[in-house]
Amino acid sequence: MSNMNIDEKSLRAIVKNLERDVEKRPRDVATRLQLALSYMRLAEADKAREHLEKVIELDKRNVEAHYYLGILWADTGKLEEAKNAFKRTIALDRSHSPSHYFLGKIYALEGNLDAAISQTEKARDAAPGNVLARVQLGELYLAKGRIRDSLDEWLEILKLEPANLQALHNVGAIYTDLKMFDEALEVLERAERLGSDTSLLFYNKGLCFMGKQEYAKAIEALTKAHELEPENTMTLTTLGEAYAMSGDIDTAMGKWQQVLDANPDDLFATYNLGLAFLEKNEMDKAVDMWEKCVSLNPAYIPARQNLATLAVNAGDFNKAIAHWRAINQLDPSSPRPQMILGELYYRAGDLDQALRLTEELVEKLGQVEPKDKEERKLRSDTEFLHGTVLMASGSPRDGLDHWVKALNYNPNFALEASGFISRAIWPELLKFAEEHAQTEDHRKVISLVSSFVKEDTRPPEGVEAVPKVEERRKVGFRWFSRGKK
Repeated sequence: MSNMNIDEKSLRAIVKNLERDVEKRPRDVATRLQLALSYMRLAEADKAREHLEKVIELDKRNVEAHYYLGILWADTGKLEEAKNAFKRTIALDRSHSPSHYFLGKIYALEGNLDAAISQTEKARDAAPGNVLARVQLGELYLAKGRIRDSLDEWLEILKLEPANLQALHNVGAIYTDLKMFDEALEVLERAERLGSDTSLLFYNKGLCFMGKQEYAKAIEALTKAHELEPENTMTLTTLGEAYAMSGDIDTAMGKWQQVLDANPDDLFATYNLGLAFLEKNEMDKAVDMWEKCVSLNPAYIPARQNLATLAVNAGDFNKAIAHWRAINQLDPSSPRPQMILGELYYRAGDLDQALRLTEELVEKLGQVEPKDKEERKLRSDTEFLHGTVLMASGSPRDGLDHWVKALNYNPNFALEASGFISRAIWPELLKFAEEHAQTEDHRKVISLVSSFVKEDTRPPEGVEAVPKVEERRKVGFRWFSRGKK
């Protein structure tokens, strides 16, 4: 007891007096509650709980006693008991903001974000000036992906406390994610003027300057972030990206190599080095980097896409197909991998697989009419690809019908598909289409496509330059023929 500080000594004296008063007036609820709270300040949980429970025994509707019992249970790690105590408090006083707040905190610890948000919203609504509730709500909205709602909370906090650094940092970070770079920089520089000197502040400033293509400023900010937190490899990776965007590939590669020296399995530095080797036309090294990415994380789609592209450029369609099949399995809801697979099978000469994939995709997309420009373009591209595969498979009229659909969904379909046309449609196939055109629309799409067909384009291996027309099945009755006796 010799090293007890004066505040604790004073508190002990107060407790002694309160104990004396409670002994004289054991049913005095206010005095006993004050004694319980004093024991809580002294961290004597058992004595505090004993008196709080006695207060509740004397006055079952005592809101403060239930609330502080919840705080006591929470402080000792007994969250279920704390939760029940806060619920009892709220049953007595639905607008008890602190109980809603702490109940929200417990739900968040349990991983029940929806319940946590609901309770914290009630805490905020009961006391709009409660900054703690708004801070908790801002964080919960972020965790739930409700970015705009989170931003609104942080902005309200800044109205209440303009110098709140946590709010300034979070508003700056959200503006950065929303690509509102000027607004983000204004907020982050306010935090800096208030004395904030964190790595994250300068990191977000660097991202903003990169978004504004002000690479010298980005490098300056990211260098500062790296100096403040040298062990953060993500900052160093991003600094390398800033150098690369400024045109200094060698320095960028040096930064990414630093990351790999510290962590040989860093996925993003490995991927970026692959891009740098590609820039330097060192294809084998680029492939090594991206194959390492796939070995580190088989689900890393950008590396698989790049490997597939290089495989196509090298004429290795089977390798490209293997990567895009993996991508399709990783992202089955996206139509793009299936469409690319359809084109790759077509260019590899496997018309049956190409036809199956494109037919499935046309049917899937046809269930909902496209609404915006991007959806219409996707539908157009799919119709055009399917029509081309049909044509090469010997169904020119069906193929032309799909080309017409492609035109209807996107009047610029031929221009935007000029690369595909130049490498995948050969002169004999176009002539084959012309010979089977039946309508003005057929002739119109043929004319549009013909502008981009190259004379030296050849059909895929194993595919005939002039397809054989697939006979349509005739449906109807046959004349009965009596055989000779």
